[in-house]
Amino acid sequence: MQKTPIGIIGAGVMARRHLEVMRSIEWMMPVGITSRTKTKAQHLATEFKCAVFDDIEALIKYSHPEGLMVLVSEDQTVQVVESLMPYRLPLFIEKPAGLSPDENLRLVQLAKEYAVPTLVGFNRRFYSVFHKGIEVIRQHGPLMGITVEGHERMWLVRERRRFSEKVLNQWIFANSVHTIDLLRFFGGEPTRIMSLAHRYFESRGDQFAAVIEFQEGSMGIYNAHWYSPAGWRVILYGNGVTVEFKPLEKGMWIDKHLNSHEIVPDDVDIQFKPGFFRQMETFGALIKEGRLKNFALDLEGAHKTMLLAQQLSSNVLDKSLEIKKV
Repeated sequence: MQKTPIGIIGAGVMARRHLEVMRSIEWMMPVGITSRTKTKAQHLATEFKCAVFDDIEALIKYSHPEGLMVLVSEDQTVQVVESLMPYRLPLFIEKPAGLSPDENLRLVQLAKEYAVPTLVGFNRRFYSVFHKGIEVIRQHGPLMGITVEGHERMWLVRERRRFSEKVLNQWIFANSVHTIDLLRFFGGEPTRIMSLAHRYFESRGDQFAAVIEFQEGSMGIYNAHWYSPAGWRVILYGNGVTVEFKPLEKGMWIDKHLNSHEIVPDDVDIQFKPGFFRQMETFGALIKEGRLKNFALDLEGAHKTMLLAQQLSSNVLDKSLEIKKV
């Protein structure tokens, strides 16, 4: 079987997670890796049996990849992706594809100019429990409502000092887009939004509440409180059935007799980081066939989620003088 050669850009934790998946897919093969931290790149290259290159140009010239995975830090993604567009190779871009809708839109325009197929890493769209949960709802009728709780543990994020201030100030685009995107994944495109946003500590807001109407007829609620201990949760409401994911990787559904039923994830979502296996298969299919599954997001689809995040965080009311940080 002819293997699809893949080039890796970045050598952090996410690169390892993706390489572990790629190793399990017989028809995909990493052929080269480059990173600003060459020591990390060398460790990964030794473990996953590929070459190390000093820069992107050498990676492409000498390893001849048919697709590239951009797995760099959040504040480097746009610069790297811009430099890759002229090569016209299919790109996997780890989320976020930009720290603002404007940055993302530049990449959308370049992808169109150079006819570059893209897949943006919203891996939760590939969760097996999500797809099984949707099927449970559909077996009983239409999706009637959605609740998404996108609470962030922002005090811990800041204490760990892992991210630059640039990324932290754009956290709703850098990380919260994961839960905001689930509104579109489950509900489809919004047609009407009524939202509130407050800020106690973060310049772009840290308290969000919204009511949303979707094109396909369901209603949605989004709320996020970044400085209150909580986690991410999704609830789907159907005809005589409710489906809940908390944490998002685990699912259950309740029937009209109030009996609970577990939604069991597929083996690949237990063996690997959830969603990563089918996401990698989708990227491989994009390289070979030039098309995405209908629920996967390219740069243009990611832009719609970025715009929704922007709308939810607009007109932030400053409440900082009313509270002291604990």
